[in-house]
This record gives sequence, structure tokens and C-alpha cells, in this order.
Amino acid sequence: MKRKVMMVFAAMLTAAAFAVMPQEARADETREEAGRCAVRYLQVNHSTNASRIIAGYDTIDLRDRAWQLIRVHELAPAISTGSSTFAEDLNNFVRGQASYLQLGRMRDIMLLPELPLQADIDSGDTDLQESAVSRLADCDRTFGFAPVIALAPVLGDFDCAVAYWLRGAMYPMDQAAAGERAQFALGRYQAENAGLSVEQIVGQVQAAGNARYERIMHESRGLEELRQEMIADGQNPDEAAFTERLQRRAVEALSFQQDIVACEAKYGFAQAGGQ
Repeated sequence: MKRKVMMVFAAMLTAAAFAVMPQEARADETREEAGRCAVRYLQVNHSTNASRIIAGYDTIDLRDRAWQLIRVHELAPAISTGSSTFAEDLNNFVRGQASYLQLGRMRDIMLLPELPLQADIDSGDTDLQESAVSRLADCDRTFGFAPVIALAPVLGDFDCAVAYWLRGAMYPMDQAAAGERAQFALGRYQAENAGLSVEQIVGQVQAAGNARYERIMHESRGLEELRQEMIADGQNPDEAAFTERLQRRAVEALSFQQDIVACEAKYGFAQAGGQ
């Protein structure tokens, strides 16, 4: 009888062990994936083209997302086993200067290098860039970050002609260079639209530019009203938190600046130092 009870007890322990193992394995997999996503987020910060490839890049704090994962999933080791800190080890791994990275309070997770994400983003290969952004988006969805990272829309020649025309109109000091760039983009657009005359295209560019200018001015007036309301409430609009709040509402102005950056990269003006 005693032997039978012991056998039943042993069977129960075995069943319990098998029931727990998948859950523990899933937890380890989640922590490992959190580590990989943290590394990917940090790698993007070393990219030179991320602001052109990722929509709204300047408004997304990827470093904060990485360190949230590290804190929430307790990925930082409890003690250091060498002369370097965890932050230094992490930075070396992100830069491709280390062959592995130990994670977890007990260093029970080891990451091996993947192909660096920033290399795909900076490659100029649209397939590799889409794959890199897709992996970042998977991380966002897995761990609940918003907004989910997405590819920036590709600007056409007409869009760039409008952006450069508007820059010249808004910033007189840049008018000559912006005008040359607008003509360059306009010429490319006309080559693809031979049925339109130069006068027609210029008219369309000016109309679109004027409409965008009005949107920016309307937004600017709203931001100034918000600033005055903050002052009236005794708040300091120059403090970092309130400056950030104002910047988040400057959607049109930010979009315009991002378009200029994207067009510079599209035509290689940024690298060449001008046309």
C-alpha cells in the first residue's frame, strides 16, 4: 500500500513538472525575445537613414522602449562579473563589438548576434528595409508599444517640389537653394508627366504649397493660443514637459520638416552638400 501511494505521489510530481515546464519555457522565451527587441531598438539609434525610413521617427523614443523591456523583464544582471558594467556590455553588443550578451539577474539568458538591424535600414535595399521595420513592428505588437513602427511613405517628385517651394517661401535666406531643388524635382516630375506643361505643373505646385502653408499657419496660431493659456494658468511653457507638449501638437510643421529631410535623402543633396 505504501509503495502504491509513493508511486502515485511520484506520478503526480512528474505530471506537475511537465505542466510547469512549458510555462517556464514560455517565460524564458518571452524574456529572450524582450532582450532581442531591446537590442533591435538600440541598434536603430545607430542608423543614419532611420528618420527617412521610419514614419514619425523623431517622435518615437526607441531608447526608452529598450530600457522599459530591460526593467520590466529584469534583464539586467544582479551583479557584474567583470570590469565592465551591463550598460557597457549592452552597448558593445549593440555595436557588434561583442560575440554574446548575458541577460537576466542570474545571467541565465545568452543572446548571440543577429545581422545588425541598422545595416538593413541603411542598405538602400527596400526589401531589407521593409524586413527591418517589420521586425521592429513585431516587437511593438508583442510588448504593447504604441505607435507601432511603420515605414515612412515614399515621397514623389511632386511632393518634393511642393516642399522645396514652400521652404523657399517661408525662409527667404534659403530661397535660392530651395528654388534650385524645387526646379530639379519639378523637372523629374515633368519627365514622367509629359502631357502637362511647365505652367500647369508650376500652378499645381504653388496651389499645393499655399494650401500647406495655410495649414501650418493655422496650427501655429493654435499653438500660440495654447502657450498663452499655459502662461495664464501659471505654467512655464519653456519647461521641457510643456515644450514637448507643444511640439507634439505641431503636426503640420513637423511633417513639413520631415519631408524636407526625406527629399534631401531621396536626391542625395544631404550627402553631396547641396546640388
